Amino acid sequence: MKRSALLLMVLLAAACGPRPSEYVDWLYASMPLPDSLQYPRSFWEENVRKTLEVRQKMHWDIPEREFRHFVLPLRVNNESLDDFRTVYADTLCRRVQGLSLAEAALEINHWCHEQATYAPSDGRTSAPMATVRRGVGRCGEESVLAVAALRAAGIPARQVYTPRWAHTDDNHAWVEVWVDGKWHFMGACEPAATLDNAWFNAPVSRALLLHTKVYGDYQGDEDVIQRTPCYTEINVIRGYVPARRTVVTVLDGGQPVEDAAVSFHIYNYAEFYPVASYRTDADGRAALDTGLGDVLVWARKGGRFGFAKASGEVVTVSLDHRFGERFSADLDIVPPAEHPIPVDATQEQTQANARRLAAEDAIRAAHPHGNPDVEAFLEDHYFSGKALLQLLTEKDRGDVTRDVLEDAISHDSGSFDPYVVSPRVELEPLRPFRGEVIASGLGARFGGADAVARWVRDSIRVVEGRNPQRLRTAPAAVWQARRADALGRDIFYVALCRSFGFPARLDEVTGKTQYRLDGAWVDVDFGTRVEERVAPQGTVRLLYAAAGPVRTPEYYRHYTLSRLEPESTRLMEYEENGPARDTYTLDEGYYLLTAGNRMADGSALVHLEFFPVAADRTTDVPLVLRRSEDRLSVVGTMDAEAPFLREGAQAPQSLLSATGRGYFLLAVMGGKDEPTSHALHELAAAAPDLNAWGRPVVVLGQARPEGLENAVFGSDPDGRIRAMLAAPGDVLPLIAMCDSFGRIVYLSKGYNTSLAADLRRVTAQCR
Repeated sequence: MKRSALLLMVLLAAACGPRPSEYVDWLYASMPLPDSLQYPRSFWEENVRKTLEVRQKMHWDIPEREFRHFVLPLRVNNESLDDFRTVYADTLCRRVQGLSLAEAALEINHWCHEQATYAPSDGRTSAPMATVRRGVGRCGEESVLAVAALRAAGIPARQVYTPRWAHTDDNHAWVEVWVDGKWHFMGACEPAATLDNAWFNAPVSRALLLHTKVYGDYQGDEDVIQRTPCYTEINVIRGYVPARRTVVTVLDGGQPVEDAAVSFHIYNYAEFYPVASYRTDADGRAALDTGLGDVLVWARKGGRFGFAKASGEVVTVSLDHRFGERFSADLDIVPPAEHPIPVDATQEQTQANARRLAAEDAIRAAHPHGNPDVEAFLEDHYFSGKALLQLLTEKDRGDVTRDVLEDAISHDSGSFDPYVVSPRVELEPLRPFRGEVIASGLGARFGGADAVARWVRDSIRVVEGRNPQRLRTAPAAVWQARRADALGRDIFYVALCRSFGFPARLDEVTGKTQYRLDGAWVDVDFGTRVEERVAPQGTVRLLYAAAGPVRTPEYYRHYTLSRLEPESTRLMEYEENGPARDTYTLDEGYYLLTAGNRMADGSALVHLEFFPVAADRTTDVPLVLRRSEDRLSVVGTMDAEAPFLREGAQAPQSLLSATGRGYFLLAVMGGKDEPTSHALHELAAAAPDLNAWGRPVVVLGQARPEGLENAVFGSDPDGRIRAMLAAPGDVLPLIAMCDSFGRIVYLSKGYNTSLAADLRRVTAQCR
């Protein structure tokens, strides 16, 4: 066929394809309510035009299904949207011009690494351009940035994540890219030499569930977890590791139960986290593809519930408990075994990639970071502005715009109450709001927060079913549209109260909408009529045995509390790493205390306590952390990214960069004292075993143990690492077995005559 004829066919095919307006309509058909309220149609039209321009320019051979679902949409997960595609598409296309699809995907990930690197932060997901401005992001933000960049260059991409690891208390998100008819994975903003190559090749083999939310009604080959009006949630576990089809049968009195609510849970952060929910069919069955480890299955219907551990392909759950019943149960949870996904990169490729990553670190470090809007705001409002900014998170201070800050401070009621002053209610986008509603004169109608609640009930139309992902809507958008989902309405109510000087909040622990009156928090329930009440409460006292495996149990690490309802479970979201406590004030109701002792091998010994809480009464509940005589348990956490000064180096580096992924021994040594001298002797005695173990031993301080072949010597100049391992006053040396997930499975403090024997035992279990 002549070239001119082929070109004519391509042009005709393009001319017969969907028009830009049809693609915009397709986006609107599945668009979540907050996106339709917060971004005008012109925003979507401009982005569709740029996407089609890139499609024509880059000539990637992308099927229509992959183009619609994995290139066209701007939304990746729950981030705020911005102009990233229209701003950066041309830059990214120039960078990959002439490359193959695989080469282009890797190159764009290198561009992302030049823009941002990992740093932990709060749960709000920044927009891609905000991540670039800050230069850092947690894994969810790095993967949002990488997917946005790949799609901006016309390459199909999606964010994949494990909602919770099964073997350790964390989760992770990364990127899949569609190349030559197949999905391949990459670490977001962590470019490797080849595709299907990342630091998590080993831990991902222990996953129980890997999923992604695909925009629209997606018809693919993957296991569908759920279909919603806005997205299709698919399970991609079989693309990574061997999996099983876990089939659950729900029985009551030995008979199958139709339409029972069934949920699958992964043990993580001392709770059983729900990852998938179904209704049983006529045979009482529901099913999910999972990894080859233990999941907990819950079932409930009509005031009755039951649960069972699923370790194989078939599990039966009987509805043999009633809400309000007091009882306990023990569960041994075992994650999948580790079978790392092979990496095909050569040593030369890996070394060349490492050199390139170092150069990209320098490029990123040279970029200007910070928020010019905040700096300009403080020039005009230094003292009052600093007080306002202290109410916002570090991430907020990194991407808040000046108009939001000016709106908040210009219409400050004079109160220093954070529940009045702060423009941040929950995780909603921050936009100017107070000036417009105050100028409307609406406040003259309100004598108190109760009147605001009645106005909101009568004036804001609640639209349900169009926000299954629980995206947040800015109060300004609700004000203009007079529409929202229930969560958007509640955030709007709190923001409206604060605008008129009435203290209000969404309670961080329970999620309830509340205003403060005479020092007490009053619950607001928007029903057929607004109901306001101070909830009756009781006290729960946790009883922990002094001989337990840890000195002081910690929330989210060792235990959690959840409120059980006939149709749902609500985790009590107390502060992570907050102050230790043994009493809690809870609303009257039915609760679950989950207590777990995580083992070094990733398994967990779990104890469940089910109990009711009555108003004005104290309920004693045992907090049971079960022991194992032959396995190590996780005794603490640390930051594997913490910096130290390596011997002979000019600048600090992270522990992780020196140790790599996996276990490592960390020793913070003292001076010329007996405990340190004894530790040197014990480490030397254990040297043959540590050398055979083969993992790094990081030694910080002047004392140098002899005979260690894998020792990394350095110092802890700011004392940060010491502070992670010990409380003030604890005696050096500190010897800790840690891993790259930040877990501590062994910790020796001060004088220890059995250190060498301990290390032989610990290294044998930490492979």
